[in-house]
Amino acid sequence: MSQRFQHAVVFGDTHYPFQDDATLSVVKRVIADVRPDVLIHIGDLVDCWQISRFDKDPARRESLQTDIDRGAALLKELYALTPDARRFYLEGNHEQRLQRTICNMQDKAREIAGLRVFQKYINWPTLLDDAGVPPGAFEFVPTRGQARRRIFPKLVVKHGSIVSKWSGATAKAEWMRYGMSGVSGHTHRLGVFYHRDFNGAHGWAETGCTCDLMPEYVEDPDWQHGCLVIAFAKDFQYFAFEPVYIQEGSAIWREHRYRLKGKSVE
Repeated sequence: MSQRFQHAVVFGDTHYPFQDDATLSVVKRVIADVRPDVLIHIGDLVDCWQISRFDKDPARRESLQTDIDRGAALLKELYALTPDARRFYLEGNHEQRLQRTICNMQDKAREIAGLRVFQKYINWPTLLDDAGVPPGAFEFVPTRGQARRRIFPKLVVKHGSIVSKWSGATAKAEWMRYGMSGVSGHTHRLGVFYHRDFNGAHGWAETGCTCDLMPEYVEDPDWQHGCLVIAFAKDFQYFAFEPVYIQEGSAIWREHRYRLKGKSVE
């Protein structure tokens, strides 16, 4: 890529075991072509349906450990793809299901959850380390204080907590909350909102998703597969959002065309 600019790739909402493998294959090809300076998984790597409050299909047999292992395998692959990048993994609302489950433990189980050794080891960084993600490969960014973690000097990066109807509507709502540019996931939609006022020019992007668009728990959702490429000047005085819209395992980004052929992307 250009020596004058740096690049980031942002994607997420993968939701193992409800991931879309064809979409992930395209995202990995985009990452290989961009060779980003910054790589961000914006959260919800693992669905954690086993410990959610929602109804659960008794026919499903995946364990939480199996899903964590599969998510960790993706992070290890991304680590190998981006040896020189700064890499971040943001906590999403699905990762928060772990802490909610711990906080809701009762009686004798609550005493176990309160042990220092339990709190030391039952957390996402340690679980992923145990699953084989190299130590320090990704900086884990917890939900609390996430918007204040300045991965970029003038850009909020967060998993997201607002969901508005239509592509780009949540981006506008997030901008209205913070009054500055940013990037978020959570809605499973791709969209960009731009605004200019006396404080300058602003933009907020939604990063799409890499999960199944027809999961068993919702019918015909208005979601879009994709990821986000950000090109920015090294002093971050200006930047450009470049959404990559992935349709049926195919996408176009700049001069690159990605399409599904058999079980691989060419």
